[in-house]
Amino acid sequence: MERVVVTGLAYVTSLGFGHDDHEPALREGRSGVGPITRFPTDGFRTRMAGQVDERALEKRLLDRFPAKAIRRLGVDTRMLLWAAGGALDDAKLRPSRPLPAVVGTTLEGFLQMETWYDEHLHGRNARPTRLLTATGGAQLAGVASLLGVPLEPAIVSNACATGITAIGRVFRRIRAGACEAGIAGGYDCVTRFVHLGFDSLGATTTTKCSPFDRARSGFFIGDGAAIVVLESLASAERRGARIRAEIVGFGESADCHHHTQPDPEGKGVSRAVRDAAAMAGVKAADIGYINAHGTATPANDAAESRGIVAALGEEATRIPISSTKPLVGHTLGAAGAVEQCFCLLALERGFVPPQANLSEHDPACRVNVARSADGRPEVAMNNAFGFGGANGVLVARRWP
Repeated sequence: MERVVVTGLAYVTSLGFGHDDHEPALREGRSGVGPITRFPTDGFRTRMAGQVDERALEKRLLDRFPAKAIRRLGVDTRMLLWAAGGALDDAKLRPSRPLPAVVGTTLEGFLQMETWYDEHLHGRNARPTRLLTATGGAQLAGVASLLGVPLEPAIVSNACATGITAIGRVFRRIRAGACEAGIAGGYDCVTRFVHLGFDSLGATTTTKCSPFDRARSGFFIGDGAAIVVLESLASAERRGARIRAEIVGFGESADCHHHTQPDPEGKGVSRAVRDAAAMAGVKAADIGYINAHGTATPANDAAESRGIVAALGEEATRIPISSTKPLVGHTLGAAGAVEQCFCLLALERGFVPPQANLSEHDPACRVNVARSADGRPEVAMNNAFGFGGANGVLVARRWP
């Protein structure tokens, strides 16, 4: 089996762009969530979300691409374009033949469909061309064209485990020797329809997102895109590439329990955690940080905690764990990829993201919720779970 390393990454959320913008916020527990400005929120329970700075994003893209090309793209495609281009630049990778690309999204262009419908409904210039960019395949093809990079593209949608699923697919392919390098990640953005859906389910909070807290009441939705470049160690060394971390384990499972609720005992979670740890060859004592899915809903946090302990044993109750969703919102199909970048940041720069908004730890969540940034993890685990019982887990190791 080939060893698989990360040689490039780029990500954007409501906190900004890449490691330098995110490190202080993750250390301090500073949130990028604020009032929704993209659409009216009259009648909604929750009127907050984590939105990217669209002006800053546009400016960065206009420094590189023609204005005409950029201004016809939705914010979701813009985020994907910036992340994909940034990751390839970071890796200094310019492939001469098609590069495997697995990108995940749960919404794939829903924002463009909403915009078209709103224009049509109100008698404005409803351009049918908007609908041509309303699929993930079209968005990824457009990104490849603008970057001038030949891709072998695939789009995956696995609920909120999507980002990890996408990275896991490319990881397994390189590990098996089927290719030397590839890009993977996820993207999604806040839209009125999806926000309304979660709001109607009561999954969003009207106060604050507080994972593992006794009084937790849900999450906020967030914009996000993250792309990583994965490469075999042999290829990275041959190119003289900078290695940011090594991906050592991947596990996935399905609860087969309920279309929205997790298995209360975390049985599916446990299988994915156990498989990822086994592939990585690590025990609980080796893991220095877990980035939890941690949606701050009563059912999710307790089930995730039970699944982790069932998979790793009592030693798991001593591993520092936190959810970073209070800081950027739940970025849906991007969540696993964005939070994988947070794990890579923690490994590279030697800290543990403390849990934001924790007032009273719920004893039903038998995990060691991180209270400070102290720590220098050698191994980080990243969890992402979704509707339909989808579970994905990645394990990464700090590069010497």
